[in-house]
Amino acid sequence: MAGSVFLIYEAFGDRTEPQVVGVASAAERAEELAAVHTQAEQYQWRQEGWTDWDSVRRTRPAVTGFGDPVEVWIVEVPLDEVRPFILETEALVYEDDE
Repeated sequence: MAGSVFLIYEAFGDRTEPQVVGVASAAERAEELAAVHTQAEQYQWRQEGWTDWDSVRRTRPAVTGFGDPVEVWIVEVPLDEVRPFILETEALVYEDDE
């Protein structure tokens, strides 16, 4: 088991509280998940690549479909420091009504 995980979250330019949008066990997978989330939310990246703030944080600015600024962050967090949080779940398999 890994000693840390990578949280992917988005922070908006207004006072909206940041939201965790994914968790990954590797930095490369976190970048992939961030790209999938950005595409699903129809955000547009405002720069080509990720900015490394230090060894555990990366950010990439984007803009929402309404033109509001948003930053997508990837933060490495030790497992024993991850606070409990709940991710909304959706059914991955839909059953047809018969």
